[in-house]
Amino acid sequence: MKKAFPIIVKSLVLLLILAWIILVFVDYFQVKNGKKPFYCLKEQTVEYADGSNTICVGLGYKTIYYNRACLKATEFGPFFIQERKCD
Repeated sequence: MKKAFPIIVKSLVLLLILAWIILVFVDYFQVKNGKKPFYCLKEQTVEYADGSNTICVGLGYKTIYYNRACLKATEFGPFFIQERKCD
């Protein structure tokens, strides 16, 4: 029984990591195809004089939709990416 416990824990950790990778890829391909991500935990819209940015935070990643006069784009990356600034 003592030898089975580490194997079970390693298997569960591996399964959780695999599930997280699948979630990231599903959201990545959703965003790549011009759709909203499925697993958005927190969504925030920042208003500017020339438009807005919508930020969607997932499990370790972030999607930023730029809808401004100076920038129209979508960015998908790790949770620590920062919004681009217009000059």
